[in-house]
Amino acid sequence: MANPLTPEQIDEIRAEMVPNGTPVRFQVGGQTLDISTGRLQPKGINVIHQIHYWKFSKETSAKIAKWVGAKAIYSDD
Repeated sequence: MANPLTPEQIDEIRAEMVPNGTPVRFQVGGQTLDISTGRLQPKGINVIHQIHYWKFSKETSAKIAKWVGAKAIYSDD
């Protein structure tokens, strides 16, 4: 398990959600992170099965990545 967001952080990022965000995954050591639970998905699973978040700007995604100790991987990169 990795660091999940706190309830206060979740409230903050919900207020920053946008309708047309950049698709992003949060990765720790090559595993995709569920930011609300801290659970990591198995390493090497197909990207189509990895958790993606769709309603965050790149700025908000960068903040989330810093909070949870992950790397933001954008689908448009």
